[in-house]
Amino acid sequence: MGADAASVPARVRWAVDVLAPQPGERVLDIGSGTGASVELLLERLAATDATGRPSIVAIDRSATAVARIRERVADAASVEVVLTPLAALDASLGPFDAAFGVNVNVFWTSAAVAELRALAAAVRPGGRLLIAYGIGPVPLADAGHLDGVEAAIRATPWFSVTDRLAAPHGSGILAERTAAPVAG
Repeated sequence: MGADAASVPARVRWAVDVLAPQPGERVLDIGSGTGASVELLLERLAATDATGRPSIVAIDRSATAVARIRERVADAASVEVVLTPLAALDASLGPFDAAFGVNVNVFWTSAAVAELRALAAAVRPGGRLLIAYGIGPVPLADAGHLDGVEAAIRATPWFSVTDRLAAPHGSGILAERTAAPVAG
């Protein structure tokens, strides 16, 4: 298995590069869609973390997408694929060192409070969150989405925005999980 360049959109490669997952980390892939991002993570991460749990958890709210991901990474014991909307993420799947999503629209179409609360419950304090957008070959055409994403993240106590990113293949908000407790 390997993520050849033709099968992975440039925006997804860019997002994984920005996230910079390291062996030994656990990563949550939000809205994994086709599983291309999962393949990239498999190239960078060890099969399991120190406790023996899979290093990658890929979630999607679409049963069709979950089936695609499972087929694409069928031989990868280091991946757990879960059918769930982000707001209903089971915190016991964590803790995660990093979480990311590419073109997950809930962050710019709403305040995403339930989704950010679910992430805060699953990402360890100090962990990274990357919400990235890229719509294809039109450089920075998605940058307008970032205002809503940044506002949603800043409106909660659980994440602190560390960087606003813009590159030819995408844009994103990088944040760090604070130590703020997650209530209700």
